[in-house]
Amino acid sequence: MIAPRLVLAVVGALLCGACAAAPVAPPAPPAATVQAREAPAPTTTTTATPPEKLRVLLTDDDGWEAGGITAMRAALLDAGYDVTLVAPSGNRSGAGATSDGRTELEEKRPGVYAVDGYPVDAVRAGLDLMRADPPDLVVSGTNLGHNSGTGIVESGTVGAAVTAARAGFPAIAASTHRGKTEDDCAPTAAYVTRLVRTLGPRLFAPGVVVNVNYPAGDRAEEVRVRDPLVVELDGEDMRVPTDGPDDDVDLLDDGVATLTQLDLGPEPSTTVVDRLRDVPA
Repeated sequence: MIAPRLVLAVVGALLCGACAAAPVAPPAPPAATVQAREAPAPTTTTTATPPEKLRVLLTDDDGWEAGGITAMRAALLDAGYDVTLVAPSGNRSGAGATSDGRTELEEKRPGVYAVDGYPVDAVRAGLDLMRADPPDLVVSGTNLGHNSGTGIVESGTVGAAVTAARAGFPAIAASTHRGKTEDDCAPTAAYVTRLVRTLGPRLFAPGVVVNVNYPAGDRAEEVRVRDPLVVELDGEDMRVPTDGPDDDVDLLDDGVATLTQLDLGPEPSTTVVDRLRDVPA
């Protein structure tokens, strides 16, 4: 029989060992003070909406595949404009404002159409084609040869632009003095794109044609703003009742481009070309 005292001693020793083996949990640290933070506002990136492409109706009087209109189309497309070309099926130079009413379109390739009529008919066909989404600007040319002074009344290039202006669209007539090839006309086309970029989306009021004459092959030495001319259009009869220079051949031969405002209203003005005086040649 085991003595009671011995049993108590053994039990006490075992209890003390268990207490020593069990680690005592450290006191809980004081609760940290959490400072509430306001969630950052979501970042919003604002991207400016790019301006809509300027819609351009392009025509001429030398035919849809002539070097001048080919150079102009390439320059306008490279500048980012939306270009629809509608031009005569062949050379109709010297047609003035003549029309025979033939406006049936033949699509040559996407965005390029031919009309078996005159430049005026091509413009009318183009405006009808773009009726659902009208052009912002009509460009006629660039013509192979100059069209300046009072001699413009015989120009199909100018006749097409005047017809567009009469219909309520801003118009530019462009001609390349002594131009024969696409390369000859490339500087003219580049200058016209600079004019359009300077005018901006506001362009100018209907009833005005900006008439550009530019030397062939090389960049012009300068641009000379000429006296404005009033142009009257009575059916197919285009007239310049005011006095003006016969042409700008001497200036163009010297490498000087010319810029003339043609007004369909009763009084000549320079309100548009004055905005273009500082455009680099």
